Amino acid sequence: MKIHLFFFILLLWVTILPARKKYPHYGSLDLRRECRKGNGRCKLECQENEIRIAYCMRPATHCCLQK
Repeated sequence: MKIHLFFFILLLWVTILPARKKYPHYGSLDLRRECRKGNGRCKLECQENEIRIAYCMRPATHCCLQK
């Protein structure tokens, strides 16, 4: 059982740690700011003349762009 734990820790060390060093900004993306950069607005529902392209911070809010 100890050998399985050792290999599991080794697997995490080999895969996750290099990824954290290569992509330190991963997971820190501000989706509201990205939506505003694309001339969009975060709303609960998009109107008929708008296109929903992504979620904002919460899954309930959508990034709406004008058609």
